[in-house]
Amino acid sequence: MSALLGAPAPAAGLARLLASLNPPPEPEPAPEPAIDLAALLTEARAEGEAAGRTAGEAQGRAAAEAALAPLKSALTVAADAARAACAIDEEALRPLLIGLVQAVAQTVLMAELTAGRRALAPLVAAALAEVAESALPTLTAHPDTLALINADLPPGLITRPDPALPPGHVAVAGPDYRIEAGLAERLARIIAVLP
Repeated sequence: MSALLGAPAPAAGLARLLASLNPPPEPEPAPEPAIDLAALLTEARAEGEAAGRTAGEAQGRAAAEAALAPLKSALTVAADAARAACAIDEEALRPLLIGLVQAVAQTVLMAELTAGRRALAPLVAAALAEVAESALPTLTAHPDTLALINADLPPGLITRPDPALPPGHVAVAGPDYRIEAGLAERLARIIAVLP
């Protein structure tokens, strides 16, 4: 058998054989690192401070909002009152402004009347344009107005002075119509189209 097995194996070969049959021993685990209590305390302190700061800020904001709520409400009421006090009531102001515009326009137009007949000529022309050509109208006006426009009237037009009419007022009348063409009527039409 020794022939079969051959020469005895050296001791080193035997150790290798045994080593191949037996698994290598597990290396010893590395020792666990030592717990650094100072680092853990520092980390816990930082986390606690951050959580406390966040909670404190939230509580502070809530307290500030609660304290400011009555002031905000009072400010809103005061602002609304100021807006209401400064508001312009257009409906109440409208007649005053129309009256003012009318007074200014009448003053300007009356100044034009005293300056000459150029302000009255369009009024007379507009009134006569409304009358049919075959009609024979009578033009009635204040005597001073009639004196101003008499030279510009068409030939053959019947005129009649009426001291009861205001200066600048012209009426063209026939048997079944009367057209008022005074400055007051013109101003009323202008004011009627104002917004």
